[in-house]
Amino acid sequence: MKKKEIPVCQYAYETKNLEGPSEAFLEETAPLIGYIVHGFNTLEELLNSAICELIYNGSDRIGLLVIYRMSYVVKVDLFKRLVLEEQHCLQKIMPSFEKLIRNLTEAGLLRNTVVHADWESAFDDGYTMCKLKLNSKGLQHEYVQFTPQSLQDILQLIGQTCEMFETYEDEHEELFF
Repeated sequence: MKKKEIPVCQYAYETKNLEGPSEAFLEETAPLIGYIVHGFNTLEELLNSAICELIYNGSDRIGLLVIYRMSYVVKVDLFKRLVLEEQHCLQKIMPSFEKLIRNLTEAGLLRNTVVHADWESAFDDGYTMCKLKLNSKGLQHEYVQFTPQSLQDILQLIGQTCEMFETYEDEHEELFF
């Protein structure tokens, strides 16, 4: 996805598309955004389940108490630490684990970008204001270009990451043999 930064003028609305996106843009992208949210929720539930199993295999209750009110990024970090410690203790590695963690992290970042974008200010070329940045160039709006293809790519990453949990389960089981 392409990005661009636009300096914030005296009034923030001066860098936004006040007329909003066209109906055609919304009709094409809104269903994909919904599928991203749905797919990501599935992914987070798979992560929750994996954490619960790592904490206590006899019941999800203790794991659910541990992850209660945790943000997604904190859950990914906890999952990573639990599995890395198991691998260290057993002196074995899971070949696809690092990629799973990278995908989980990237999926979370992309989901947040999509969900928190200011879709009402999207331009027809897909550039949508996603966040406010303060750097050496001053205060800037960061625009990300969302296209139907880029949204499909995010959806595909989420789907592939969900599928990686099957490989994770197989490799995790092999650690103990």
